[in-house]
Amino acid sequence: MTAITDVPAVTPRVDRRELGFLMMFFAFTAYMLVPLLGVLLFSLATTWFDTVLPVGYTFSHVVETINDPLFIPTVGRSLIASVATIVVSVVLMTPVLFLLHVAAPRLRPLVEFLSLLPFALPTIVLALSLIRTYSEPPIVLSGTPTLLILSYVVTGLPFMYRGLDNSLRAIDTRGLSEASATLGASRWTTLRRVILPNISTGIVAGALLVFSVSFGEFTLSSFIVGDAWKTSGVWTVAIWDDQPHKTTVMVMIGFAISWLISLIVLFVFSKRATLEVGTR
Repeated sequence: MTAITDVPAVTPRVDRRELGFLMMFFAFTAYMLVPLLGVLLFSLATTWFDTVLPVGYTFSHVVETINDPLFIPTVGRSLIASVATIVVSVVLMTPVLFLLHVAAPRLRPLVEFLSLLPFALPTIVLALSLIRTYSEPPIVLSGTPTLLILSYVVTGLPFMYRGLDNSLRAIDTRGLSEASATLGASRWTTLRRVILPNISTGIVAGALLVFSVSFGEFTLSSFIVGDAWKTSGVWTVAIWDDQPHKTTVMVMIGFAISWLISLIVLFVFSKRATLEVGTR
């Protein structure tokens, strides 16, 4: 009869790289969420000065902000400007990038470099340059929402470019265009019926980024239109000194609107993808 020896228990080892990744993930999450949590608590606080947490909580600040006569007009203008920026960006950039991939691929590095210039251009410089350029005939746009939307198009250029360019690279645009041309389709037909359905995810990704950048923007709105066409960003900063709780409420509302629109778009696209898979 053989003797049974005890087998020592094996303790699972934690990979150092995995542990380091988890630590970085939690640190980044805390770095992003703690300020947002502070804004949320302050928007609901009755009093919060020398304590770790607010003394009490109330929804009165939210109700006052929503009932303010300037709430709906300013938020509406920001929505109009953001949506118009998305439309103009898509209409202008999609054909340009399509032709760039099909007819002039050697110019892509130059165009990519130009698309990154808004990152290096301070918004104040951009605002003053646009005001100076379009304040005299023959084109006078200074102080108008049109100039504000055009300035948003410039600041959103890197985000829309990246979303469209990545999608066009992923689908082999040149190969699809050549195949479509052999069947007698023009470039416009190819773009409309072949390319656009395949890059819709890139368009949506770029549009969401452009919306998030444009909706709560302050500097360009303040310089270009100011109080003549007050947006939510200008109003939010204007009420900070006298009504700081309203300011934090507006920040949270802007954040909630961006998230809500993103979730709706993602839900619609996921449903459409499910239907397409089911019909195959």
